[in-house]
Amino acid sequence: MSDYYTALGLYKSVETITRAAESVRTEFGIKDADITVLSAAAYPDGVFLDDKPLERTVYKLQHLFPLFIGIGGFIAGATLAGGTGFIMNLNVGGKDPFSYAPTAIITYEFALLGAVIGSLLSIFYLAGLPNWTERAYDPEISEGALGLLIKLNTQEDQDRASSMLEGQGAFKVRKGRNDF
Repeated sequence: MSDYYTALGLYKSVETITRAAESVRTEFGIKDADITVLSAAAYPDGVFLDDKPLERTVYKLQHLFPLFIGIGGFIAGATLAGGTGFIMNLNVGGKDPFSYAPTAIITYEFALLGAVIGSLLSIFYLAGLPNWTERAYDPEISEGALGLLIKLNTQEDQDRASSMLEGQGAFKVRKGRNDF
């Protein structure tokens, strides 16, 4: 759903939000991916919906971030450490201006630094951070309320869902578009 309508109902107890989530899911025939429970506290999977917990997707390409940035660090370290002797044009008494041991150490450190930075970037990227889009939220959620966010296709469904959420015990209902 690229362009959708949302309804956010706020509840005080877990029992009422569980009943509301089940009734909304059966009434509108929507997938669990289109129903989101917003809470200030962490709840285990399966508390609000009786489905199996959503399985996390294992990204098979996650190792490529550290690999390529580590290779970039290796090249940067070799260039910095190995090229310095040639760029500076130092008189070393007829010896080779390139020294293998210090170059190997600095190259290793830069490759390791690149791999660590690549790992951090892959974590942030795969977690979707930072998320600059405006998300559905209400300040009462941080005060202990539970929010039931529903993604719907039409405005008529949004109006029906809003009245259904109020009928299921929501003390506040907000409507919006594309996560407000």
